[in-house]
Amino acid sequence: MGVRKRLSKKKDGGGETAIAASSVPAHDELLTGRTPDGKAFAVPKTRDMLQSLFNPVTPKTTFDIITLVTLSTHMVVALVLPLATRRAVLMAGFAFWRLCYNGGLGWILNWQSSRHGLVALFKRNGWLDPNRGGRVYTWLRSELEAKMGPGYSFESVPIEFNVWLLYRQLVDLVLLNDFATYFFLCSCYLGSANDTEPWHAFLRIAGGLTLLAFNLWVKVDAHRVVKDYAWYWGDFFFLVEQSLTFDGVFEMAPHPMYSIGYAGYYGGSLITGSYTIFYASLAAHMLQFLFLSLVENPHIEKTYERPPLAIQVIQKSRIRRMSAPMSDISDSARDTTASVGDACKVSIRERPTSLWHPELIVFKNFDLLRASDVLILLLLVYSVGVPLCFWWAFGHSQLVFVYSAAQCIIWVLFRTLVLGLLLRKQSTSQLITRWYIKHGGDGEEAFSSWRAVYNTATIMTYGSFGLVAMITYHWGDADFGNLILFHTLGLLLIAFHVWSSRSVYETLGDFGWFYGDFFARDSSMLSLAPPDIKLYYTGIYRYLNNPDKVIGQAAFYGLALISRSWAVFALALLLQTCNFLFSKYVETPHMEKVYGAQIHRDSGIVRTVKKAVNKSIGQSVFMDEVMYDVARAGNSETKLPENMSVASLLASTTKPMKDIFLETKDLLSTTTARLAERTLPSELTKLDHAGEYSIKLISGAAWRASGKGVANKNAKNVYYLGESIRVGWQTPAGHSRRDWIGMYPVTANFSNQITTASSKGCFVYTHPDENLLAEMVVGDSIFASSVTGVVKAREGKKSSSLVEVLQGEALFSSSALPFKVGTYELRLHHGGTHAVLAQSKPFEITTCDSASIVRLFGADTSVDSAAPDPSKESELDELEQLSLALLTIANKAFAVTDSHTVGDPSSPSVDGPSSRTGGDVVVQTDVVEPLDSVHDPFSLSEVLEEKQARRLGYAIKEYFGVEFASDVLIHAAKHGATVHDVAKRILEARQALSAYSLSTIKP
Repeated sequence: MGVRKRLSKKKDGGGETAIAASSVPAHDELLTGRTPDGKAFAVPKTRDMLQSLFNPVTPKTTFDIITLVTLSTHMVVALVLPLATRRAVLMAGFAFWRLCYNGGLGWILNWQSSRHGLVALFKRNGWLDPNRGGRVYTWLRSELEAKMGPGYSFESVPIEFNVWLLYRQLVDLVLLNDFATYFFLCSCYLGSANDTEPWHAFLRIAGGLTLLAFNLWVKVDAHRVVKDYAWYWGDFFFLVEQSLTFDGVFEMAPHPMYSIGYAGYYGGSLITGSYTIFYASLAAHMLQFLFLSLVENPHIEKTYERPPLAIQVIQKSRIRRMSAPMSDISDSARDTTASVGDACKVSIRERPTSLWHPELIVFKNFDLLRASDVLILLLLVYSVGVPLCFWWAFGHSQLVFVYSAAQCIIWVLFRTLVLGLLLRKQSTSQLITRWYIKHGGDGEEAFSSWRAVYNTATIMTYGSFGLVAMITYHWGDADFGNLILFHTLGLLLIAFHVWSSRSVYETLGDFGWFYGDFFARDSSMLSLAPPDIKLYYTGIYRYLNNPDKVIGQAAFYGLALISRSWAVFALALLLQTCNFLFSKYVETPHMEKVYGAQIHRDSGIVRTVKKAVNKSIGQSVFMDEVMYDVARAGNSETKLPENMSVASLLASTTKPMKDIFLETKDLLSTTTARLAERTLPSELTKLDHAGEYSIKLISGAAWRASGKGVANKNAKNVYYLGESIRVGWQTPAGHSRRDWIGMYPVTANFSNQITTASSKGCFVYTHPDENLLAEMVVGDSIFASSVTGVVKAREGKKSSSLVEVLQGEALFSSSALPFKVGTYELRLHHGGTHAVLAQSKPFEITTCDSASIVRLFGADTSVDSAAPDPSKESELDELEQLSLALLTIANKAFAVTDSHTVGDPSSPSVDGPSSRTGGDVVVQTDVVEPLDSVHDPFSLSEVLEEKQARRLGYAIKEYFGVEFASDVLIHAAKHGATVHDVAKRILEARQALSAYSLSTIKP
């Protein structure tokens, strides 16, 4: 039931639309589907699952029979076995099918999304190929034709569609059994409630039936919008060309099938009155959210919202190639260097400290060595910690309660009313900004100070509520079941509060979270302001116009449930009332003044309810909703020793545990190696011409820079951090097409015959065939290998017979390259195993002087980028040289391997590395670098992924001697920092540190 939220931010104010929808569109028009390789096809109509399964006239497939048999088995268990036994059996069955759903189906979908895994499996084994499939092909084809009916043609649709149809049958098997076991399990617990009054039972059952009816409406309305295509996760296999408006239930809650779509579980819990059913339902619901977070959301993001980095880089490179003639490439490379001097001298807006050092947002970005953060921590300790200690030591609970309650009220009133009054004055007369300008400050300083005050008030509000809850916490002789229930509900409300707050922050960002539009109406006025200050109803704001007003106090009601305190409940009610006043008299007038017609009068939930009422009674009771639709159609303090950071201090305290862990890991690795040496290497004795396997390093930039002299022969085995590494390999002509080369630290493996350490993605197939290439996705580095020729070699030194061997070249780049200084080795493995056929000499990955980066890497012409001209480097000043060096290093950190099949196997050889022998598919490989200029943002779409941030931060530390946390780089990228901005920051940091640590800073 893969219903996903697919929104497009339309800056012109139009309605939200989505790509990929129903497999049965209006007017019986067939949709056009498109496979990952771009092939278009007409999407056939699909049959209703319940109709095809339970209609006795409809032909039944093998999967249908298995499904009916398992459903019947669960029914027999529920009717025949004793009560205790059937409860245990059905609970185990429900757990099994739920794990099959969220674990099994989730794993298959994740595999399909990341590597086209399920489709590749069918391609490799030829199960849907008439020439290779045999009986399996005949059986699967008959299954699909029986399921789809006479209007379906097996040959006219691509393999992706047929694999999806087979996956659908597996989904039906799992989901129907999951539902059936839950239904029968609930039937075993009917009458479990101990109602003291008849009206208690009436309210409980009525509430449960209401939730069941609501659940049914959610499912039906969701299917009305998305139909079978999205219901069965069709976009994991192919896309369809259709636009839809996601209305109805999709305007009520995010991911309605996984959020409010599970209301029926809690309805069943109410009807049965069983805590067992409630906790089983809750566990199943949490598993569903894990499925959403780990499987669906990543796929949604890369398919509909933001493509993966590799796709963005490669698309940018191909556009650059097509737009610039080949004769102009060298000129653009020289222009990069010639213009950098002038470009770096252009006056740019000074970046505030907050761009580089993210400010505190509640406790996010807390820094123990930042004065403001330490002061907030001390304030929290004095206000909360000291009263608690006094209470635990001396008692006087009544006195401490009065103090804590009074403190909580003061912070609530200060956060909502006092700060609300200041914001209102700021909106009408720019009071805060005028005050700072009058006393020598500016708008940037005014907004910064406001952020600090507002965040402090928020933290103290949370802290004071927690203090009151701890003081008033009591349960006495309460029933154990109620105690667990109330604690569970309280924790759920706290978790819901955390989720809603994170959703609000992700939608608004720093600027919106701190009411930035009260301080700036234009993006040029504040550094944290977005490029366009407009009103977008995206994220959680698609469903609620003001989430903080409605659900922003959920955690405080959760504390009231956990503490069983009416005082905490009253304080939570006070806070919500004050928030209503804040919204009515501060936010709403300001929003109407600034955004006017952009404001939505009704939230998504309200609009959905109005539409449902209008539809149910057959007339427009809510005329404003009709008018809205018409309008919408046209618009949218501890001192540390010197040179010791907090991180290093924490690391030193965990060192003993790390040592124990590493020693245990080494022992296990050694044992594994000894066992494997007695098994896998026996395969090598069966290989023909085993002595013809070899690998050899191809020298890189360090060797070229050394002048290639005999005295510098050690430079042959030295590579610079980020530099692509080329490897020559040789294998017999009949070698396994699954042979692969892995790169490891020299100390990682204990045996020369078997590899026991993980390559961590640093591997390349030597000569992949079509079966392996079926799993190739954009940005893959594991297929970057080329066959350079076929030669005759003598078999052994004393033998006169010749054997045919293949010679080739593999490229380790981007994700296949270990981005860490150290000593490594290469190992050639046999046929997808870890049996070692050949090893390379040890080689070193190191760094060079930062002043030599452009000169050394400029000679590397194997990448697609406009490299700066090293001959112009001497004409630039220190900042300009550093900018160019950082541009080079950033390109190495962000480089993407573009491996793709090209042409026909019989066509002439293409330029660049390619993999081909007679009859083989041709694979061409390029290394693509995304940045052209020092004034390019060092991220794509203002998003820097964690892996790229760690790589860039490590490279900056090794090459320039300045350490940046990955969070700092991610935050700076989010606010549009360029390569030149980062270089300037590095230069300032080196100047600040040079007087104290000259020995650690590289020239």
